Amino acid sequence: MAGGDRSRRRSRTRAVLWDLDGTLTDSVRFVVDTANQVITKHGGSPIDFAAFGRMTGLPLEALFRVAWPDLSDEDAVTYRTEYRAIYDEVAIPATKLYRGAITTLRAFRRAGIKQATVTGKRAADCERILRGLGLKREVDAYLGGDSVARPKPDPDLALAAMELLRVAPHETAVVGDTRTDMRMARAAGALAVQVLWGVETERVPEADLTVRTWPELRDRILRG
Repeated sequence: MAGGDRSRRRSRTRAVLWDLDGTLTDSVRFVVDTANQVITKHGGSPIDFAAFGRMTGLPLEALFRVAWPDLSDEDAVTYRTEYRAIYDEVAIPATKLYRGAITTLRAFRRAGIKQATVTGKRAADCERILRGLGLKREVDAYLGGDSVARPKPDPDLALAAMELLRVAPHETAVVGDTRTDMRMARAAGALAVQVLWGVETERVPEADLTVRTWPELRDRILRG
């Protein structure tokens, strides 16, 4: 479904910037469960999946401050370190691509579309996950929350990816599943494409396009 004049005025898509959790990988549950494991270990109450899931892509400190609004910087570092240790050992080996992701990534590569990640995860973790899932040539650049000073929903991550791929905002689509992704896309001047198989299952106002299936996503990007 189209988002109006913004989508119609755009050039052919030359680059796609991908969110990871809830977009390429079926991994939002891992993020939430790992964060809640740290929270409950330190006496906090586990956060509801739906509320927590919508925050994926934000810095880990933002997730922990849902449980503790007055969380100190020192404790935030401790909890982040604990989270990453658990995630590295348990979640990364268990992460799987959504069915249809590989077909889509390869179709875009064959069409000459450049691709990068713009995830809230560390860039190295994102690369480790996707390369471990058999994606070697499809992704041209791996960027994550540690790649820029200001994370999503600020535009920095998308703009940095565009610079690396040497594309302009009007030639770029950001594909993600949350309002945070769509806000980043809008702020960067890119096309905001929301997939409805992740956390947000209904269109958010910031999305220019929404897609419900992988074939629909391929069609909208390849003919756009």
